[in-house]
Amino acid sequence: MPHGTRGGRLAGALLAFATLVVASAHVGTSNAYFEGMAGPYPVRVIVRTPGVIPGLAQVSVRVTGAAQPRAITVRPLRWDAGLEGAPPADTARAVAGETGLYAAALWLMTTGSYSVRVSAVGDAGEGVALVPVNAVAERRLDMGAGMAAALIAAALFLFVGAITIFGAAVRESVLEPGAEPSPRRRRASVAAMAIGGVVLALALWGGWSWWGAVDRAYRAGIFRPLQTSSTVTESGSGAVLTLTIDDPSWRGREWTPLIPDHGKLMHMFLVRDDLVAFAHLHPESADSSSFATALPPVPPGDYRIYADIVHESGFAQTLVDEVRVGGATEPASAPPASPLPRDPDDSWAELPGHGEAAADVFTLASGRRVTRVSGREPRVDEELSLELHVAEPDGTPSALEPYMGMLSHAAVTAADGSVFVHLHPAGSISMAAIQQFRAGEGGVANRAGMAMPGMAVMAAMAGGAPNVVRFPFAFPAAGAYRVFVQVKVAGAVETAAFDVVVRSAQ
Repeated sequence: MPHGTRGGRLAGALLAFATLVVASAHVGTSNAYFEGMAGPYPVRVIVRTPGVIPGLAQVSVRVTGAAQPRAITVRPLRWDAGLEGAPPADTARAVAGETGLYAAALWLMTTGSYSVRVSAVGDAGEGVALVPVNAVAERRLDMGAGMAAALIAAALFLFVGAITIFGAAVRESVLEPGAEPSPRRRRASVAAMAIGGVVLALALWGGWSWWGAVDRAYRAGIFRPLQTSSTVTESGSGAVLTLTIDDPSWRGREWTPLIPDHGKLMHMFLVRDDLVAFAHLHPESADSSSFATALPPVPPGDYRIYADIVHESGFAQTLVDEVRVGGATEPASAPPASPLPRDPDDSWAELPGHGEAAADVFTLASGRRVTRVSGREPRVDEELSLELHVAEPDGTPSALEPYMGMLSHAAVTAADGSVFVHLHPAGSISMAAIQQFRAGEGGVANRAGMAMPGMAVMAAMAGGAPNVVRFPFAFPAAGAYRVFVQVKVAGAVETAAFDVVVRSAQ
């Protein structure tokens, strides 16, 4: 069987596991992380999605500047409803013992693409930040054995009690006090109890069937990533990696079209299973469902594929697949007339094995050093800021350049592939999704209070230092991770790697 087909993947079990935990925009978590400005207030927002729909999303807003607002409100906006169709805003409450931290809970009632509209009002002025969120059902909550037993006991009690009431009503309800019911009335009461029991049994069966139908519909609506297949083909013009979306829902046009994010229709990440090779690629659309890219000279091996796409609705998702690079490849059906051009923003790197990278300082091929300011040991679901400093070989601060509009890109992956998150200093949110929601507010987003988190804003949030980047994040699960960090200096993109162990929450 040729490499690249589903049946031929050596790590199919891993992919199956990753597929089960895929959560919309990323793998292993659907939480949204945002850092930017709400008018004059720098804010860090984390939206912890409920995992079930309808469900309550937990929103935390941390104001990181000196000026503090008088009030912060949050409001969920569905992409196709806008402000007019949104519920009233909820006021976020100040968290006791934490300066500048506010919390709120928002109901997400239907699946789809939302933005959480964070509004801040204070003496310094007012402003708004939009945080795109995917509301998807990720799991089904099972009923506990104790609750099930209690409900069954209550149902039996009510069933028997209702039948008893039917019999007593027919047998004794019209009798004078102290009178004995006649044999005829006793027989009628037995018949009423039998008929009532059948009616109640049918009602219970109908309710059980309805509940089963609702449960099946919910199970069918649990989010799963689009099915894909990936192949590497070899021709005279070089190796080409093609990812094809072959999911029936895609062919049936059940999704809104794709839009570019950072100027690219797809951001594809290749991560070798042992984490020693990493590539950030930007395939072009070969047809309505296939994306092709020139394969960079990465070392042979089995690779995980994570491909970020954004829909017109603002819904962002990550496609997951695996492919083998090197060895036998599929022959091209027809040699291309010219080599497939490589995207100028493509980048790749070979890295130390997992556990071999320094914990806090990584030396790039150029001799520059990337230092991770670790702070305290990370724990599960704990808000943190991944801060990194980039220095020249002589120790002077490096001057970071924009890489696709961002000071830096990072990819956080669990060692076993069960978690993957693409981060920017603005967070995990998609810039294209923010633009869609801004446009949906009828142009009010052009106000200064809703400015996009551009280079100047991000530099200011990093303290004005040209060599410092910070990524807002919270690790979703305990275990071993690798953080790939990409920076651009003097026109060249380089990749650093940091290995992190995340402990369980205290």
